[in-house]
Amino acid sequence: MLSRRGFIGNVVKYCGSVVLGCSNRAIVNASDSSDTPRLSGAAVSVSSDFIGLGYEMSSVATPGLLSVDNHRYVNLIKGLGPAGVLRAGGIVADYTRYEANGTSKAERQNTVITRTDLQRFGEFLKETGWSAIWSVNFAQGSIEDAIVEARAVADVLASRLLALELGNEVENYAHGEKPFRRSPYNYETYQAEYQKWHAAIEKAVPGTRFAAPDTASSTEWVERLAKDAKGDVQLLTTHYYRGNQKFGTAEQLLHPDPRLKTVLERLRATSQKSGIPWRMCETNSFYGGGRPGVSDTFAAVLWTLDYMLLLAEHGCSGVNIETGVNQLGFISSYSPIKEDRKGMNIAGPSYYGMLAFAVAFADCNEIFPVHIDTPGVNITTYVLGSAGRVRSIVIVNKDNLQDAHFSTKELGVESAYALRLTAPFADSKIGIMFGDSAIDPDGRWRAETREKISNGAVIVPRMSAVVLCSTNPRAAW
Repeated sequence: MLSRRGFIGNVVKYCGSVVLGCSNRAIVNASDSSDTPRLSGAAVSVSSDFIGLGYEMSSVATPGLLSVDNHRYVNLIKGLGPAGVLRAGGIVADYTRYEANGTSKAERQNTVITRTDLQRFGEFLKETGWSAIWSVNFAQGSIEDAIVEARAVADVLASRLLALELGNEVENYAHGEKPFRRSPYNYETYQAEYQKWHAAIEKAVPGTRFAAPDTASSTEWVERLAKDAKGDVQLLTTHYYRGNQKFGTAEQLLHPDPRLKTVLERLRATSQKSGIPWRMCETNSFYGGGRPGVSDTFAAVLWTLDYMLLLAEHGCSGVNIETGVNQLGFISSYSPIKEDRKGMNIAGPSYYGMLAFAVAFADCNEIFPVHIDTPGVNITTYVLGSAGRVRSIVIVNKDNLQDAHFSTKELGVESAYALRLTAPFADSKIGIMFGDSAIDPDGRWRAETREKISNGAVIVPRMSAVVLCSTNPRAAW
């Protein structure tokens, strides 16, 4: 932990707007240097392919979408870093079949993937430098079909295939109007079925890596599979959404989910004990496509950045932020990348949160444990670096009333370059900027300003975030 007093003093000063004529803002004073801060405890490693996007399987069959000819989309992916993971799956995966020489179909309950689709997707991955998690139809397909598909995917994607996934949100297979399995479908039943499929695919396609159990929310199933694993799973996966699209609010995005910390601590402990990395392979603000007017605003941008950093801090090996057309057949409000179904792709609001994360980690592979008291102020802070050295700091101020003054001198960072994440208002859908710059029409970003701070002093205005880099951040990559 960093010393609480050394890094940020517990001094929060309020001023009344009526009496004193100033805005009701707080000064988080970090000048108390009576206790020298120190990094203690082990830094948490962050993998180079941590950042990722998630797609319904129908996106792979959509002509011209995930294609090297879609230059704007390629640029948007590359803008998030030179390595990452695309997950092709979702609910549509359980309504998908592979027909090598068939006719492509990108339908929510009738998707057909062909060899040509696979090849196009493989070329896209090669061009971007990213890899993929690929889901086969565990719900309605057969082992024989899965073997044919797994062989084709391994052949075409080759080293770009990170892992093969069996099913989607498997603990829900006995639920719904048309369940995939008879009730009760418990963990024991699933695990026996998983082992059968795994053994058959592994025999037919040796060396295949597997991601499982891919639960909708069950941490218990992840824990039990990790305990039972005998080399038959290489990546533990689960999903998370802040809440229901019908009831989602900005307040939920601006304040911690009381259940999330416990979930993350359990997943971290499970991964450490089993030695199997874990990934949040499908996630975003509110399930069902997000809440219009909330999931597509600046509040969601700050949530995305803060959430990704929180996952990294808890030892997550990566995160796939869901984007594009959802299982209901429309473009989700929460999408980092928007599309108009006519070949036009642009950055959605939450893309900026992912971009800020990518820039913060550009020269880092560690995140340091830090605890900071900010009583009465809704602020989170993350310290990033490499080889035990601090290289960047991210401060997210989700307080809609109070600014904050910080000092980073006690971390050994007296001068730094600041890239600010801003928007006119919390509910803004446009006017979002990072480094005083927006994504250009070609899907590229270049910082217009690289503000220099000195003496470790930085102001973080309400409803904004800042990425502090100890070296001049790359304008683009």
